[in-house]
Amino acid sequence: MRRKTRDGWGTLRLLYQVDRPAFFIGTATSLVQSLLYPLILIIVWKGFSLILGGTGPGNHFVSRGLLLLGGLFGVLALQAVLRIVNETAASVLKAESSQQVNVRIMRKMSEVPYRLFEDNDFQARYGLLISQASYRPGMLVEAFVGSVSALGAAVAIAITLSALAPLLDVFLLVLVPLTVAETRYHNRLLQLQTEAAPDLFRMTYLTQKSIDATWQRDLRVHNSSILDDEYRALSHNYLRTLRRLLRHYQVIRVGVGIGAAAVMTLAMGVVFWQISRAPEGAAEAAILLPALIMGLNQGRSFSSSWGSLTECLGYLAQVFDFLDQRFESPEVLRARPVPLAVRSPELAVGPTG
Repeated sequence: MRRKTRDGWGTLRLLYQVDRPAFFIGTATSLVQSLLYPLILIIVWKGFSLILGGTGPGNHFVSRGLLLLGGLFGVLALQAVLRIVNETAASVLKAESSQQVNVRIMRKMSEVPYRLFEDNDFQARYGLLISQASYRPGMLVEAFVGSVSALGAAVAIAITLSALAPLLDVFLLVLVPLTVAETRYHNRLLQLQTEAAPDLFRMTYLTQKSIDATWQRDLRVHNSSILDDEYRALSHNYLRTLRRLLRHYQVIRVGVGIGAAAVMTLAMGVVFWQISRAPEGAAEAAILLPALIMGLNQGRSFSSSWGSLTECLGYLAQVFDFLDQRFESPEVLRARPVPLAVRSPELAVGPTG
């Protein structure tokens, strides 16, 4: 847990150092956007209260109605503008962070002993790292911005519900298992990709050799299908493991999703029951229903973004480990066990094999 916290703060520090204005603009606009959801709910609530409270004097009713509509338009327009500004800042931060990480990795490569570049284990381990580092910072920016925005909106909606019907906040706790399930799924996916790095590396190598003129000449002379056979064997093993993982977590995620749907349906049933017992509270009920739906949707968005965020942090943690690695004693590095999949001798097709 301490290491994840360290890597998380290290990543935030990296994004902050890459482009401070874009970092602050992206974070600030995400937070402001999240605070607009309660305003929308309050405006809608006031509108229903105005309608159900009777028309009253014509001019007074019309003026208040126009004021509420003007306020709703202003909030929606501001939300649209903030979304555009947020996406622009995120795009800038994505591009610059990816380039910054790649520059640091390329600079670090000059410290690596040359003979490690001839080692298949090193190539597999750090080949995956470099390929992921090229776009994971960008995905992390999207996940970070999405998590901040969705969490802020969910909390703001929960506070709004607390003011109207505190009991309904209990139903939003269903978002906790959703977040846990998404986090476990993305962590397991990261583990699979890391363990399968040697096979993925060899598959990439085989693909590159399939368009190499020398290899194609030798394959045709000897009428060999070695590239095709090796690639199919590697991909079969990898896809079998991936399918097993997806089936396992698909059952878990579907079960949690159905449970969340059942809990939120019960919450809406409670709202309808309150309306039947106290019809004068129809205005509050009219705002509770969309608040529940918005809270659930924002909670799901947060769960998804948080899962992607943890996966990206896992890859970037490997980047940080590489950047902090000391290569003064290459023999020590070579002797360290590599946490990758067990390699089969018959599949050892690689640049040096």
